[in-house]
Amino acid sequence: MSFALDAKHEVLKVEIKDDCCAIAYLSALIKGAGQLSLSTGKHTVAIHTDMPELFDVVNNIIKQYYGEECTLCLAEENIGFKIIKYKITIPSSISEKVLFDCGILEVDDQNNVTFTNGISPFVIQGDCCKVNYIRGAFLSCATSNIVIKNYDNENKSNSGYHLEFVFNFEETAKDFCELLKNFDINAKTTVRKNNPLVYIKEYQVICDILALVGANKAVLELQNEAAIRDLRNNVNRQTNCLNANLNKMVQASVKQVAAINLIKETIGFESLDESLQELCLIRLANPDEPLEKLRLLYSEPVSKSGINHRFSKILKIAEKIKSELEEDNKE
Repeated sequence: MSFALDAKHEVLKVEIKDDCCAIAYLSALIKGAGQLSLSTGKHTVAIHTDMPELFDVVNNIIKQYYGEECTLCLAEENIGFKIIKYKITIPSSISEKVLFDCGILEVDDQNNVTFTNGISPFVIQGDCCKVNYIRGAFLSCATSNIVIKNYDNENKSNSGYHLEFVFNFEETAKDFCELLKNFDINAKTTVRKNNPLVYIKEYQVICDILALVGANKAVLELQNEAAIRDLRNNVNRQTNCLNANLNKMVQASVKQVAAINLIKETIGFESLDESLQELCLIRLANPDEPLEKLRLLYSEPVSKSGINHRFSKILKIAEKIKSELEEDNKE
């Protein structure tokens, strides 16, 4: 089961306490996953979901406030792609009343029934209603690419932090963004494949939304995942830094050994002063050791910068020999 689906099942267990909250909750479910149709002059509504457990929540609301019962059926099944969709149908006898109560249908100035593209203000008057609207939207149209990794499986790549709500109307997406701002949650809107959506990519903001809708276990899992990722990223950065330093040390050592061998084969060590002669012999005997180790092998106390300075002299002497040999070859 995915992280988002686990979080949704956790949210399903949150109790809806007030009448106004139940209507806000139901309104968001219909806005996010509802399908409206017109038959024999009447509107009917069905909610599509991949969670059959959502039926009990919707059915309880409909029974409590309208005295009717919903039906549940399989709407889509694709075993190859592991897609199973269910359809929760609200009885046609009360569908229009439900849609009016949820602020999805309204009567305009000419007494015509129209569809409300945005979120009706009267549905989300109180903070409790606002929270339950967000909760309903999370259950109906939220998706996420977040993967809680099994770190025993090193082949599984890290996902980013991304949570989005996909709506049918741009006005709904904009209103939902404004709704989130009531709880200091800043989200952005965009359109993908003609679908307006609200998205969040910041890990902490996603945690805030999960906590707001009551997915506390999901918050802890995400915080733990983020801590592990940060630790692994720090280790990787340190390892990369260490490898880079090792590569630099190896390259410097190879260059030093090549310069020393050139001096040895041409003018000989005897042409160097004693301190440089000793350093040449130490490096040849310890081609892979860092400067710090070479410093300790020296016969007299010398600093790391002192060793580095002497290697600079050796490299300059080798460069001069190389230039002279090139000039001789030209002649």
